[in-house]
Amino acid sequence: MRWIPRRGRALAGGVLLAVASAPAFAAPPAAILTPQAAAPAKPQATATEETARRIKVDEARQALDKGKAVLVDVRNKEAYEASHAQGAISIPLTDIGARAGELPKDKLIITYCT
Repeated sequence: MRWIPRRGRALAGGVLLAVASAPAFAAPPAAILTPQAAAPAKPQATATEETARRIKVDEARQALDKGKAVLVDVRNKEAYEASHAQGAISIPLTDIGARAGELPKDKLIITYCT
């Protein structure tokens, strides 16, 4: 059993970005929602490429093996279907704000795009 597929070996040498339960991805409290609101505002990411926490592959693997993290492939659907890290879910970067609610709030979120 291999953790990283042959075609995805670049992941092992790449940098993983981690976003831990970012409050920016949380839904707004019910108290501030009104029925008149046309559409809820999209969550805004607070981490940037420069400020996002980076972790080493070994640290990521440990967290994933212990069930303490979720691996998210943020490439487009075609790239994900061509190959991806074992256990990764696909949420393209362009959709991450709209689909942030699909991510667990109690786990480390590890994104990759290599």
